[in-house]
Amino acid sequence: MNQVLSSPQRILIGIILVSMTSLFMLGISGCQDSDTGLITPSSTSNIQPSQTALTTSTRMEPTRTDSVPSITPDSGYQPIWEDFPPPSSDPATPIPPPLSGLNLPEDVLVWVLLGSDTEPPFLGRTQAIHLLFIYPRFSKASLVSIPGDLFVYIPGFTMQRINTAYSLGGIETLRETLAYNFGVTPSRFVLAHPGDFQWLVDDIDSIDVTVFYPLPHVCGGIPAGRVTMDGALALCYVSFRDGLDEIGRMRRQQQLLQLIFQKFTRDGNLIKLPTLYASYQGWIKTDLSLTELIGYIPLALNLGDSDRIGYYMIGWDEIRLWELPGYTQAEVFLPDREAVTSLLQQAIDDILVPQPLTDLVGTLEMQLTDANFVSPTPRATITPMPTSTPTNTPTPTITLTPTITPTPNQTQTLQTLTPLATTTQTPTRTETQEGYPVQDTTTPGPTQTESGYP
Repeated sequence: MNQVLSSPQRILIGIILVSMTSLFMLGISGCQDSDTGLITPSSTSNIQPSQTALTTSTRMEPTRTDSVPSITPDSGYQPIWEDFPPPSSDPATPIPPPLSGLNLPEDVLVWVLLGSDTEPPFLGRTQAIHLLFIYPRFSKASLVSIPGDLFVYIPGFTMQRINTAYSLGGIETLRETLAYNFGVTPSRFVLAHPGDFQWLVDDIDSIDVTVFYPLPHVCGGIPAGRVTMDGALALCYVSFRDGLDEIGRMRRQQQLLQLIFQKFTRDGNLIKLPTLYASYQGWIKTDLSLTELIGYIPLALNLGDSDRIGYYMIGWDEIRLWELPGYTQAEVFLPDREAVTSLLQQAIDDILVPQPLTDLVGTLEMQLTDANFVSPTPRATITPMPTSTPTNTPTPTITLTPTITPTPNQTQTLQTLTPLATTTQTPTRTETQEGYPVQDTTTPGPTQTESGYP
């Protein structure tokens, strides 16, 4: 009986052992699956069954958001470009911070004079960039020339030559570029194209330029010395560049700007300002109105005095050559920001020193007044008469009218007579019969004239 009962017991015990073995193997398999899911034993004890279905992307999300607070406004992070637009592409060289620290009084005017290398309506590079600081209180100004190949940060774009700022975004981008790299924002601008400059020189009847060294291989050959330049030659003189000699070109640009300004302030030429403004409107780009320009005429006359305008340039002491990376082998100018700041501050400080005006200003004012009151009067229309020989030359102005009363024509003729040692036909008050012309009295002997006339 015991043997019969022992067989089922053994079978039951075997089933129990097989079940326990299966459960044990399933437990080992579950542990291996947990290891592949990157869940550690310490963390599984705290995870509820409903939370075990975490995907890989869900676990990676905190890693991505960890770096976000570093650029959010809540973290207090400030980029190197501060409040200016960020770059749109990777720069070739690290972006410097905005230049600051200039001591610029509020009543100092800041203008920028630009010269484009392309005719309108196309936007080209500005090969002439001149910052103009004006202090109306002391009637003084400073002109600072900037090389076009200066490598600076153009806000909203990247590190690039400054002569591309206007073509990239117009005058507003150029203003932001000057504010970022020089700490000043121009309130007014003037942009001239090549044809505008050429026509302007022709309109003021050419300019006399002192050429310090001969230029035989450019502009058809320019000798050293005093050269009278028309518009075409003057444009070539200020535009060409010998290699990387940007400094020499800036000197020539400053030289012609000084000569053109002096010619405008002399001989009452500022009276032509309304006519010139109307002629160049639509060609020269500017935000200066005619009314505003006319209001600056007294200031322009004062600036026409000697040594009222100082000339500066960002030259070799403020820049260094740098070759762009890559295969272009192009070279640009990297600014020495400390030296540039010092130069700008010197240009500003010089116009804050008072300086007395000379008598030249009074002369310029008188010339402008005379030009303003010029009107078509008889004295303005009288032309010289040929009186160099004793030969009597009959002219209509000598003929008397049928009446004996002197006419205005007789008066004009008397004003043009010149003292001569020889006998000439003079308009004497000789009685003639009505309707008959004056008789020709040129004889070898002298004729009787009124007192005071030969």
